[in-house]
Order: sequence, then structure tokens, then C-alpha cells
Amino acid sequence: MGEICRIRKEVQRADIRLDANDTHSTRIWVDKLRSQGDFVYYKDKRDPSPEGSDLANNLFALCIQSKFQKEAYERLGNGFLGIDATHNVTQYKGIQLFTLMARDNWGHGMYCNR
Repeated sequence: MGEICRIRKEVQRADIRLDANDTHSTRIWVDKLRSQGDFVYYKDKRDPSPEGSDLANNLFALCIQSKFQKEAYERLGNGFLGIDATHNVTQYKGIQLFTLMARDNWGHGMYCNR
């Protein structure tokens, strides 16, 4: 059973990690998501910060909003928008993850990261 779980993880990893180099893998994902029509903001540590943003030049930033999430935000985001922030949820130390949630008409949360 342990061997089957290991093989399953390797297969999943091959679908997720598109290159052995994490930077290259991330860029491939960014291009893939953008080609699907999803909103993606990507700033590599080596990219200059946008003028007037006050972001540190050595900051890594990745923001993703799928078409579904954008539509949910536009439909539901004008009533309530909650934010949840967490950190160290990946193998990379110091990475912070932010999630935005809007409530539907029944009070249920729906992801709408923007």
C-alpha cells in the first residue's frame, strides 16, 4: 500500500511540477493559466516592483483568479468580502497565502481571490 501511495504522489507531482526548476515551473503555470483566460499577476524576485507600489524589489508575488472566481466576485463581492491569511503552508519558508471569500445569498462562502 505504501508503494502505491508513493507512485500516486509521483504521478500527481508530474502533473503539478512542470519543470525541475521551481522558477521555470511557476512561469509555465503562469503562461498556462493566462492562456485559459485566468487573471494572473506574477512578480519574480528579480523583476522590478511596479512603480508606486511600494513593494520590495526582492519580493515574490503570485496572484491567481480564475474566470469563475472573477464572476463570483463581481456577482457577490459587493455585500461581504472576507480575507484569511496564513503562512508556512508550503515547503518554502516565509510564504504567505491569502484567500478572499465572498458570501452568496445563503451566507455560504465562495472563493473569489482577486
